[in-house]
Amino acid sequence: MTEDLRLQAAARFIDLDFENDKELLEIVELASAVTKSPYALITFLDDDTQYLKVRRGVCETIVPKHLSFCSYAMEQDNLLMVADTLKDERFAQHPLVVGEPEIRFFAGMALLTQEGQKLGTLCVLDTVPNELDDHQQLVFKILANQVIKIVELRAGKALIEKKQKELDQQQEFINDASIRLRSFFESSTNFQVLLGKHGEVIDFNKTAYNFIKTVHKCEIKRNDQFIKYLHPEFVATFIDKYTIALEGKKCAVEGSTDYAEMGVIWWEASFEAARDNDNQIIGLSYLIRNVTERKLKEQKIISQNQSLLKIAHIQAHEFRAPLATIMGLMNLIKEEDYNPPREYIEFLEQAVDVLDTTIRHIVSDIDNTVIQDYVSDLTDFNNR
Repeated sequence: MTEDLRLQAAARFIDLDFENDKELLEIVELASAVTKSPYALITFLDDDTQYLKVRRGVCETIVPKHLSFCSYAMEQDNLLMVADTLKDERFAQHPLVVGEPEIRFFAGMALLTQEGQKLGTLCVLDTVPNELDDHQQLVFKILANQVIKIVELRAGKALIEKKQKELDQQQEFINDASIRLRSFFESSTNFQVLLGKHGEVIDFNKTAYNFIKTVHKCEIKRNDQFIKYLHPEFVATFIDKYTIALEGKKCAVEGSTDYAEMGVIWWEASFEAARDNDNQIIGLSYLIRNVTERKLKEQKIISQNQSLLKIAHIQAHEFRAPLATIMGLMNLIKEEDYNPPREYIEFLEQAVDVLDTTIRHIVSDIDNTVIQDYVSDLTDFNNR
């Protein structure tokens, strides 16, 4: 668990670019000068690699951890100094000691964070044996302490910049979403108002603003009590549905209102709770759709159905009387061997006239109720 925490801490620094950091470059130069060593490094270690982040006299940028001298320095809290690697059994057979570049001297100090995690080291190396005096060791420790302060400062700054970038992106997303939502809100032809938990106006769209200005001759304003913009006959219903919606239950109601100069308007009103990010109810959305055109069409259909019922009634009753007369006269004519008296023919003519008149009325009713409406609707459709 301790090593996992150390690796998490080191990961914050490994990806940062310290190679051209002026202050860190000055520190490795100073460490090299104070210890009279040709090689000086600031390193970070993860689970299998040593990263040479700031270098003097060294070209490599990474070294396998199993070849790292610094891993030994990180095993202790104080300065690790190896005056002669050939005399230290830990390093005597090390590939970098017995082979190129034949390192003979090493000194390293672990870089310890404020949380106690060891990230890497400040270290110096030489190809000849060496030993640091007390003054050199003190300066070296001070330099290592300065390194950790600088890298933590850089990492903190990088984290702040990253968070700021994320916040800027989130704000940009929120702004774009707000613009899209406002555009949708404003472009709606439906009357829509957002209300608070106490009936106050939070926001409204252009349709709502224009309607209230036309009907009530005033301008709707935020924080106004919305109830003052309602028709008196609708107040009780509105309060009832508003209360239900604040309990989290979506509800709707429909009806009509006579707005004098605007005439009768049929409407459908819906009440739906508005919630915050924690799903807490903070108010509600009140939306009204103008359904007058639909209602007028429904009434037209009802009228047509009534006319068709009237026609059916005529067919059932008014047709029956003249037809019965004609059928009776035809039986009488048959009995007279198709040589009927004159009055039979006159009765038959009267019955035919009545039947013809009835048929004409039916045809006229059909033309006026079904055919003309169909032609009118078709014409409206073609003109769109």
